[in-house]
Amino acid sequence: MRPVIVLPIFFAVFCILFGNYFLYSGTNQKIERYKENPPFRIEDVTGSTGLSFLLDKNPSTVWRKIQNSQGDFDFFLEMQLSHVWDGKKFQPRKFTALVIDACPAETIPAFHLRFLLRESINVDKELRMPKDEVAFVYHFQETGKKQISIPLNQLPTFSVENNYPNNIFILTPEFKLDRETGCLAEVRLLENL
Repeated sequence: MRPVIVLPIFFAVFCILFGNYFLYSGTNQKIERYKENPPFRIEDVTGSTGLSFLLDKNPSTVWRKIQNSQGDFDFFLEMQLSHVWDGKKFQPRKFTALVIDACPAETIPAFHLRFLLRESINVDKELRMPKDEVAFVYHFQETGKKQISIPLNQLPTFSVENNYPNNIFILTPEFKLDRETGCLAEVRLLENL
């Protein structure tokens, strides 16, 4: 065969194989990231940047508030579902605490927290925003703390569910810092496995 015919065919096969490998490896990385941190909503109404750093498990990356918000909250983080699919049913998860870490060389600023149970609906099918239920309100006023652990014993006891999204919630802390500025490094849920 002549090189004029063989080279384009070889190049096309190489491109297809490389493209499939690139697609496969990229998809696997995204699936692993999804298992660790599902793509729930986060919202910062203060105009600050770096809110996603609160969920990245890296204490050196931080969210720094730069101005007060006009609303009832500075930011919220949709963190985890109250249940997990085991292949047959939705099993309830057992969360024990919400842990908040201060920025390096700083302390946790005073804040108010509303811990919401957000309805886990499919907004594309429901054509409405999910309803929120306030599980509890927490006020932090101490000074000098680098880490706090808020017990989640005020959450309702979740039961096994057969039909998604009935009685399945997204655990959502909503924060309002008491000052115009402040800094947090991490927010995470502790769970009994």
